[in-house]
Amino acid sequence: MTKSPAKKAAASKPKEKAAVPSVEKALEVLEFLSDCKEGATMNELVDGLGRSMGELYRLVVYLTEQKYLAFDKVSSRYSLTLRLFELSHRHNPTEQMIGNAVPLMERFAALTDQSCHLGVLNRANILILASIASPRPAGYSVRTGAIFPVEATSTGNVIVAFSGEEARQRFLKRMPARRRSKAGDRLSHIAELGYEDLESEIVAGVRNLSVPVFDVRGVVAAMTCGYIEQRPRSADPEETLAILRNIASELSHSLGYAAMQTGS
Repeated sequence: MTKSPAKKAAASKPKEKAAVPSVEKALEVLEFLSDCKEGATMNELVDGLGRSMGELYRLVVYLTEQKYLAFDKVSSRYSLTLRLFELSHRHNPTEQMIGNAVPLMERFAALTDQSCHLGVLNRANILILASIASPRPAGYSVRTGAIFPVEATSTGNVIVAFSGEEARQRFLKRMPARRRSKAGDRLSHIAELGYEDLESEIVAGVRNLSVPVFDVRGVVAAMTCGYIEQRPRSADPEETLAILRNIASELSHSLGYAAMQTGS
């Protein structure tokens, strides 16, 4: 079996000391086999991962006993079973995100007296997954389940801005040619700042403060506050944005995005 350039590069790098070496090796085996449609023999695993037979043999046997791998006695090849797929579908990632987000959004509303909502991409639209109203008797909020065109919202533009160049180009190509330059500049500005602070295009008098939410795959949502002036004021726009960014950072961490840093 020919090793891919990525696998060759990985194999050529010196192995760093791991806090949990057995877990590291197990993940290497699983990831390696995910790229092998026909599976791999023990020798191919050893060669492809740059590990010794002693390092991998017991580990591979254990993974097979636990039904993560299947062993074909005829070809002597190991391959992935559906066990990881089954485990990944025991919980709904969207439900997890909402469950983690709502308490944080409630804290944001309590600190700022402003509403906030969490939105995700739904094809060419933004779908509002959760919304928390201001604790004050009167205020502005977005309805849970509401759908908006991506280009008309800060939520949508923030998600696209952090979705990578290919996604950005697809987004821009859907727009009329005369609007692409301005829209591209908007996305670049958001990516540079790490957030958007802009007057709403939909509701007059509302100032959109919007920040990205990440998980291990990258950006998955945006959290937005439709800031309105209230008297007496609990937090000014800059203070509100800082609180929103911290809340979004906490949510990202809870979803597994360990690299999230304030201001990134």
